Amino acid sequence: MTLELSRIHDGSLVTMKHFGQSMIERNHGHIVTIASIAGKLGVAGLVDYCASKHGAVGFHASMTDELRFLNIDGVKTSLICPYYINTGMFDGVVTNCPNVLPILEPAYVIECIMEAVLTNREQYFMPRFLYITTWFHTLFNTKSIHLMTAYFKIAETMNDFKGRKPIAAKN
Repeated sequence: MTLELSRIHDGSLVTMKHFGQSMIERNHGHIVTIASIAGKLGVAGLVDYCASKHGAVGFHASMTDELRFLNIDGVKTSLICPYYINTGMFDGVVTNCPNVLPILEPAYVIECIMEAVLTNREQYFMPRFLYITTWFHTLFNTKSIHLMTAYFKIAETMNDFKGRKPIAAKN
């Protein structure tokens, strides 16, 4: 069996091209896609970021289905979708509901990723409240979704966004 990848566009595809075939041949391995909840739900002020994360989520779903189609049951997959992580990339981002949507610490995110791998969780959203929001998005109409987004003031999270400062090139 071979995994056909006709075009290499991003790191996920490059990684699969180099490591996926070996995993398939051995029927053993674990593929972790680090996406974001922004790959499942859109966020005002993050159109380009959301688009790239939607791509990662779509890649993951297609790859997982391809493995199932090929009856490759020993290669596990985990989709990781965190909220904002306190890494500097989202400096200035605020959360209006810190009890249910906290800014996540990197150590916590790493623990969750390890838990997902060790327990073969196919999807892992953090914080766990995001399971409710994604379920809500699939169940209700667009107006209801907009009401929920307004209630949690999701569009306002980027108001004071500064972003990570560019790293100067070393000479």
